[in-house]
Amino acid sequence: MFFINLSVLLSAAAAISFEIIGGSVLTVLLGSSIYYFSLVIGVFLAALGIGGWLSAKLENKLEEKSALIAGFLSLIGGSAAFVIFGGYVLVFEILRGMDFNNIFGFLVGVSFGQLFFSFFALAFLFIIGVLAGLLLPLFSRTVAARTALKDALGKVFFWDYVGALFVSVLLPILFFPALGLIRTSFLMGLMSVLAALAMAVFMRREKIKLRPILFLVLIAAFIVNFVGFFNANKIENFLEKKQYGDRQILYRGQSPYQKFVFLKDDKSGKISLYINGQRQFESGEWDETYHKTFVRPAMALKQSAPNLNVLVLGGGDGLALREIFKYENVSKATLVDIDSSLVTAAKNLEEMKALNENAFIDSRVEVVFNDAFKFIEEDAAKYDVVFIDFPDPTDDGLARLYSKEFYLNLKKVLQPDGIVVVQSGGYMIASHKTILLTMEAVGFNVLAFHPIKYDILDQNFGFTLASNGIVSPNDLPLGLRDIFAAAPVPKQKSPEEINSIFRPVIVKNVEGGFIENYLQSLPMEKILAQINLPPEKIREEFKRMFYE
Repeated sequence: MFFINLSVLLSAAAAISFEIIGGSVLTVLLGSSIYYFSLVIGVFLAALGIGGWLSAKLENKLEEKSALIAGFLSLIGGSAAFVIFGGYVLVFEILRGMDFNNIFGFLVGVSFGQLFFSFFALAFLFIIGVLAGLLLPLFSRTVAARTALKDALGKVFFWDYVGALFVSVLLPILFFPALGLIRTSFLMGLMSVLAALAMAVFMRREKIKLRPILFLVLIAAFIVNFVGFFNANKIENFLEKKQYGDRQILYRGQSPYQKFVFLKDDKSGKISLYINGQRQFESGEWDETYHKTFVRPAMALKQSAPNLNVLVLGGGDGLALREIFKYENVSKATLVDIDSSLVTAAKNLEEMKALNENAFIDSRVEVVFNDAFKFIEEDAAKYDVVFIDFPDPTDDGLARLYSKEFYLNLKKVLQPDGIVVVQSGGYMIASHKTILLTMEAVGFNVLAFHPIKYDILDQNFGFTLASNGIVSPNDLPLGLRDIFAAAPVPKQKSPEEINSIFRPVIVKNVEGGFIENYLQSLPMEKILAQINLPPEKIREEFKRMFYE
């Protein structure tokens, strides 16, 4: 019975891994981790139930059928990450080849692309779930034919749960960081091949005839997963080049926390960073506009203060540090980022060293690799200026870094006359208003501001300046006063508008997901070329639809 127990363990490990990989891929591509993991789990459980129901219709040669299903599960499940990523990129390519007569048509077309991709991905995972659901009852019936039913069920369920536990622990801790999603997917496919082989060995020992079709399926599954595993880098390069409009990939990283890629446009020479499909910066005007607006107002308010102690939360690309170190009254800057692999890439890539002007080797900088929430909860230092440069809160993990609990801890590390600047997504959109309201609710005085060179299409940057005291735009040099909002900061209407760990309302207000990623996947001029309207008309329509 050793080989059948081994087959159960490996099959269960492979099946649960395909479920986790599916949820992880959709989260990387679309954000909103709880939503997509819940959706995948629901679809997968329903598929397991249907697979279990269908297994009752299978009679005779259960050992061979178990091995065949494990082989097909390997063939389909092992390619899960590749197929889902490929479907995502294919929809992008189809959309890029289309022309639209107006903004409404453009949004409908992209929304239909998202609907199609979501249905495709979930349908593919449903098929994997049905195959996995067929196996457990077949294993149970196979064992029950050779021992008492109660013993059979106990043994099969024990090894099934052991396999599920084994892989669900190792995937996020070991496999994803070391191998990435696509290579891990193919590796789990090879595990399913081993499950089928274990059942084949069991059949051989039981003197059950092995038919050629079983060998053909296993050979095909082995070749697909073996070739995929050893060519995962080439596959990822190809898919990411297509996802980002055939730009050169300078560096690609997969950490326990995120998937990131540094890109270079061969025509313009512009460098970009994307984290989980979201653009974090683009060199040139985008970078200059964002980072100067982010840093200059707070530093101008502190221009006469000596020996500034500055804290940067996030900002692992070093571009905010570049701007901070232009001020001679900065004595120390502490940068806290959870992802050491991202900071290492930004510190060592020649293109990034040129962009951030070697900010990481400045003697005034200290880099701390830690979760920002944990850091400010435990840190005893006091800071004059705090810059918060997190990605947009597209999922609940990031939403906690925009919560009232986070801001309450932030007040503890801020000097009484200190200043906080928060990257707040698009100017005065719903998520920006949530940040303003949440910071105001914990006792900060807040001001909303945006770049002087403000473009609703491509430079819709919104920032929040917060302090314990009253800060007025009139305190700034004349050249910086125009960046502050003419519109008043929204006043709190109900507690439900405040973002907290227990009620992450900001996630629903973030323009993340498929549409936002498509808009950011190409330079804005290429997106505008798809809409047969003058740019000014497009700006008017966007403003009317989303900001009025």
